[in-house]
Amino acid sequence: MDQQEQQRINEAAEQFTDALVQSYRAVSERGESAQEQNAQLTQDFFNRVINNLRTQTDANRELTQQLADQQQRQAEAGQTLAQESTDAYMDFVRSTFSFYEEAVQRAGQEAGRERPEQA
Repeated sequence: MDQQEQQRINEAAEQFTDALVQSYRAVSERGESAQEQNAQLTQDFFNRVINNLRTQTDANRELTQQLADQQQRQAEAGQTLAQESTDAYMDFVRSTFSFYEEAVQRAGQEAGRERPEQA
């Protein structure tokens, strides 16, 4: 093997080595870029999940407050209905007794008028 042939082999080996180094460098850079993109995507995903959970939590909090307010209004309406029903019943009882009392008074007055006539 002569010196020119050895030099060509060395140049070919050097070119092969350079190509291999550039290839590994490109793969390494792409891998690094892919890792950065994956990290960014993962961060974006979790940020969206956290924002979504916050939104749902706020909506649930608002709904809970609305339900509590509605329950309070229902309780107040129930109390008002019970009070009005009791008042109406008491008015009915009073009117019944009043009617009975008036009937007794009229009967007493009529009986008082009839007695002098009988005597």
